[in-house]
Amino acid sequence: MGVFDAVVEFERGVLERDEALKPVWERFAAAGEARVRELSRDAAFPSWPGATSASVLKAALVEAEVFVVLSEYAREAGPLVRAGDAERWEALVREAQRRSGEGHLGELQESVVGAASLRERFGWAPPRRTQRGGIPCDCGYATDGVVPRILCDDCEDLLLLRWVGEERRILRTLPTYGEEVAAVVSKVAVKQERAWVKGGEYTASDAAGIRRAGGRALGRLRRKHRAELRAVDLARWSATAAPIAAAAMTAYRETAAKVAPRGLGAAALTELVTVDLRLASKHGAAAVRHSR
Repeated sequence: MGVFDAVVEFERGVLERDEALKPVWERFAAAGEARVRELSRDAAFPSWPGATSASVLKAALVEAEVFVVLSEYAREAGPLVRAGDAERWEALVREAQRRSGEGHLGELQESVVGAASLRERFGWAPPRRTQRGGIPCDCGYATDGVVPRILCDDCEDLLLLRWVGEERRILRTLPTYGEEVAAVVSKVAVKQERAWVKGGEYTASDAAGIRRAGGRALGRLRRKHRAELRAVDLARWSATAAPIAAAAMTAYRETAAKVAPRGLGAAALTELVTVDLRLASKHGAAAVRHSR
C-alpha cells in the first residue's frame, strides 16, 4: 500500500458525499488532464542547452504544471471544504509526506481535499529516489519543508530542477520572450564551453563571468518585455528560487544571487553551473562540487 493511498481513499469518501465539491473536482480533473496531455505532446519549447536530459526536463515541466493546477483548484475548492474534512486531510498529508520523504515538493501542502486524487488522475507522482519512494535527504528539508542552513545534494539538485521547470512553464506562455531567453542561455553555454576548450589558470572565474554577463542580458530582456510581464504571476518562480540561497555548492548560490534579480532565464543560467563542472572535469581541472 502506497503512503498516499490513505489520503486518496479519504478524498474519495469526501467527494462521494460532498455535492458542492465534487463538480469542482471533476472540472479540474478534466482540465488538468488536458493540460498535462498537451505537455506530453510538446514539452520542447523553450529549448536551450542544459544539464539534464529531455525526459527529466519534461518531468519537471509537468510537475510545475500540476502544481499550478492544484493551486488553482485550492483557490476555488478551498471555501467549499468542511473544516473537519480539511483538518483530517491535512493530518493525513503530513503523515504521508513524513513517511515518504516527499514533503519538500509542497504541491499537496498548498492545496486542499481532492488534490491527491487529482495528482493520481493526472498520472504524476513525485520523483522516486529510493526503493521506498522518498528522497535520501541528509538536511531535513525533504521531510519538514524547512530550509536548512545548507541543503544536501539531493534536495539541492531537485530544487534547482523544480525552479527550471517552473521557469520553462512560464516561458511557454510567452513565446517571443521565451525564444529570446533561450538565445541568451544558448550563447552563454557556447561561450562557457569555449572558455574551457581554450583553458587557462582562471577558466572557472572566466566561466562565472560569462554567466554574469548572461544575467545582464536577461535584465535587458526583462526591461524590454516589462509591459507583458505585468500580467505574469512570478510568485512561484521567486519562491522556487529562494531555497537555492542555501545550496551547498558555492557556484549555485553565487550564480543564482547574481542572475535571479535579472528575471526569467536565471534558473537556466544557474543550471549551467552543472555543465561547467562537467566541462572542468572533462578538461582535467580540479572541480569541487561543494564548498561548505
